[in-house]
Amino acid sequence: MIILFDGNMNIVWISKIEWDMPHKTSRLKLSEALRKRGHTVTLYMAKKFGEKKFVSDNIIGVPTIHYPILSGIFFGLIVFFLFPVILKRKKVDIIVIDFTKIWLPFIISLKILNKPIILDIRTLPIDKDVTFSFKLLLALSRYVADGITTITPELKKILHDDFNLINIKIGVWCSGVSVDDFNDVTINTKSVIKGVSKDNKFILMYHGDYSPTRGIENLIKAISELDPSLKDKIKLFIIGMPENQIQNLVKLSEDEGVKEQVEIFPKVSYKKIITYLQYADVGVIPLPPENKWWQVSAPLKTLEYLAAGKPILATNIPLHCSIFEKGNCGVLIKSGSSTAIAKGITYLYNMQDELKKIGCDCRKIAKNYYTWDIMAEQFEDFLTESSL
Repeated sequence: MIILFDGNMNIVWISKIEWDMPHKTSRLKLSEALRKRGHTVTLYMAKKFGEKKFVSDNIIGVPTIHYPILSGIFFGLIVFFLFPVILKRKKVDIIVIDFTKIWLPFIISLKILNKPIILDIRTLPIDKDVTFSFKLLLALSRYVADGITTITPELKKILHDDFNLINIKIGVWCSGVSVDDFNDVTINTKSVIKGVSKDNKFILMYHGDYSPTRGIENLIKAISELDPSLKDKIKLFIIGMPENQIQNLVKLSEDEGVKEQVEIFPKVSYKKIITYLQYADVGVIPLPPENKWWQVSAPLKTLEYLAAGKPILATNIPLHCSIFEKGNCGVLIKSGSSTAIAKGITYLYNMQDELKKIGCDCRKIAKNYYTWDIMAEQFEDFLTESSL
C-alpha cells in the first residue's frame, strides 16, 4: 500500500494497555506530541469494567477482561466491531497497533478496511523461548503490515535479520522525555518530603519497577562493598518497588549491613518521582548489559535522570553507549556487578565538584536528542515516506 501524506494525519492507535500500567507513558506522550504537530490521534486503551477516569475525545477506554488469552480476544473483538462507528465518525488515515498485545485474527481482519496498518513492536520475549504464536504473527506481518515501528536500532536489526522481515519498512522511535516537566528539579531545593532526608549525604537514586533482571540486588550489595570511610556518606533511595518485594530488599540491606544507607519506597505518582529527584546527586541504572532484553531496550528512567540534570551511573547497554557518545553525563560501567557499581559510585563521589556541570550537559543531551517532539518527528517522517 502506498502512503502519500503531505498534511495532517488522522491516526487511530490501538493499544491493550491499561491506565495503571507503566508502559502507557510512551503511547500517551507520543500521541500528545503528534497532536501538537497538528495530527489527530485517537488512542484506544483497555480499561476495567466501570472505569471512566481516562475517557476523553483523544483517549477511549475499551472494556476488557483479565485472562491471559481471552483478554486479547475480547479486546480485539470489541474494537473491531467499533471500527465501523470509528470510520463513520471521522476519516482515518492510518491504524497503529501495539503488536504484542492484540489478538492475531483481529489484526488480519483489519485488512478489509483498506487502511494502512503500522505494527508497533516495543518488546520481544527473548528471555524465554519465542512462542509459536509470536513467530506466526511475525511471519504474517509480511502480508498484514504496511510498516513496522520499534524502539531501538538493535531491536530493528533482530526483526530484520532473525525474523526475516526484509521486505517491510521498519522505523525507530525511541523512548522520550518531557524536559519541561523537570524544570523545577534543578531550581526548587526547598521541598521537604516526609520520610526523605539528605542529611548532608551523597544521594544515589534508582526509580522504576522491580524484576530480577534489573540489577537492584547488585546495587544494594555495591553499597556494602564501598570503602568504610565512604559508606556512611552515601544514601541510596530505591523508589517504585511493589509491596511484595519491599521486605525482601529490606532484608537484603540488613544482611549486607547497609540498612542505614538504603531507603526503599513503594510505587509513587510520576509527579512525586520528579520531586524526589530534587534530593538525588546521581541517578543509577544498573541493568545487566549481558541480558539480551536490555540490549534492545530504551529505559525511560535514564532519560528522566538526564532531563532532571542528574549525572548517571549506567551500564553499557547500547542506548547508554549512544547517550555517552553525545556528551559527558556521568560514568559508564562495563558490568552490572556489585564491584563495578561500587567503583562507579566511588568515582562519582570523588568528582562532586564537577557534577553540576555534568548535570547541565545531561539536560542538553535530553533536550537535543530525546524529547517527545523529536520522537514524534521521527514517527511522522516514517509514516509519510512514499514507499511504506
